[in-house]
Amino acid sequence: MRRRDARLYLERLGLVAEVVVTYLVVRRQVRRHDLPRAVAALREGRGSRCLAVVDREPQSLAAAAERVVARIPGDSRCLMRSLVVVAMLARRGVHVRLVLAARPTPEFAAHAWVERDGDPLLPTRGFGDARLAEL
Repeated sequence: MRRRDARLYLERLGLVAEVVVTYLVVRRQVRRHDLPRAVAALREGRGSRCLAVVDREPQSLAAAAERVVARIPGDSRCLMRSLVVVAMLARRGVHVRLVLAARPTPEFAAHAWVERDGDPLLPTRGFGDARLAEL
């Protein structure tokens, strides 16, 4: 394996490990606190000993986190993916907003995503006009 290939492999492996550890931290915070407190704790880095391993653009990092969390057994819904992205970007000093949206009719549906400066880093899935809260 060439050096460049080995470096890329180790970088990706480090990113996967960071996402998994962050997911576990997110689950613990969500179990212990209500959502606003959990988000605040994740932004402060409480409960997280994992350092930022890979330095990527926020959009690229969010996409990678979404792919990894989708493969983790357990709760991989949009809220968990979004909270993982919030925590990982906060560790890198990037402030983002967690957006919560819902549609009551015809059947209740809800969605969460992350935005930076008004631009979504995760898919809005057509809920952009149904915002309820931003954290």
